[in-house]
Amino acid sequence: MTAGALEGIRVLELTHAWAGPYCAMMLGDMGAEVIKIENPRQKTEARGGYPYVANESVIFMMLHRNKKSVTLDLKNPTGREIFLDLVKTADVVIQNFRPGLMKKMRLTYEDLKKINPAIVYASLSGYGNTGPKADWPGVNMIALAECGLAATTISGDNPPVPLGYALCDVVASMWASHGILSAYIRRLKTGKGQEVDMSLLEAGLSLMVSPVAQHFHVKGDWVAQTGRNDSNAPSGFFRCSDGLYLTVFASYPALWDRFVEVMNLQHLVVDPRFATRDARTVNAQALHDIIAPIYEAKPVDYWVELLVNAGVPAAPVNTVGGVVEDKQVIAREMIVKQQHPTAGEISVVGVPVKLSETPGSIRTPAPLLGEHTDEVIGALGYGNRLEALRKDCVI
Repeated sequence: MTAGALEGIRVLELTHAWAGPYCAMMLGDMGAEVIKIENPRQKTEARGGYPYVANESVIFMMLHRNKKSVTLDLKNPTGREIFLDLVKTADVVIQNFRPGLMKKMRLTYEDLKKINPAIVYASLSGYGNTGPKADWPGVNMIALAECGLAATTISGDNPPVPLGYALCDVVASMWASHGILSAYIRRLKTGKGQEVDMSLLEAGLSLMVSPVAQHFHVKGDWVAQTGRNDSNAPSGFFRCSDGLYLTVFASYPALWDRFVEVMNLQHLVVDPRFATRDARTVNAQALHDIIAPIYEAKPVDYWVELLVNAGVPAAPVNTVGGVVEDKQVIAREMIVKQQHPTAGEISVVGVPVKLSETPGSIRTPAPLLGEHTDEVIGALGYGNRLEALRKDCVI
């Protein structure tokens, strides 16, 4: 197997939930050695959440592939000493514990850079390390509300609609990995590490380009008032004769020209409500009211084929069952089967970004609790002390 792009980089992961683990997973997929530090008293069933297979969380198994597990009591002086020895060998530390915990444990970036000035230290939190809300607890749902994403789904008197599972967590992970690699590239030039400070709030806000633009340059919060999620029309979801939904995007001028031609809607070109892109946006509801009944006449596959062949972006609104059977998803190896020592065969989401020379890969399943403790800690020179450390519950 080809070596990953990040082969030789050691990452220490002090995380829970989604944001930290997903970030470390991304680095592991690209070849980094990721060592997850876990509490020796951690219950196996507490690692992750529903659903479970053979008492193993499927979510945990998905988020912790390509990693090693080391159990270490960081509150024990000897455990802390061992961890600091690990930090000396590491390139990256990722943590997403509640605000204040790392300071209490004296494991902040300021603490760790004293023993390894080259360390890249990534902190993921609800609100970031600074500002008036830095100490507030924050999770995905809170971030969705705070950043304005939830409000973009409000329509009339209906409440906001949840925006996907752990959306802000995953986006924060992606931004954090970007920050880590940026800091690492800088380190190659200067020899000095730095802290990467990423919040769920800012992750959500990074997706709010269009709503923010409209807030400042269109009267009022137009998106929230109309319930639309972007400033394009036609662009939406339409029910077809088979009960399934079609999505179409034909806002850009060239797409609009193809759209009206293939749909035999040439008369809309001379309608002043739809004559320009801006006009179509302002009159989006009227345009969609005209289009929607047409799509109800035939099944979704008919419309997808018709529109795509005409060069108009269109697709069915897939359920997960449809996604995992999609020929494009299969061709790009985005669903991968793994053998787990306890759970057996599981299916996981593949590596999304493709590198031509050093591609990412899913090499090993999620580790069992403490599976690599002896290997990793022993390599630090503690080999003859492992049994004593285990007896003292340090590992």
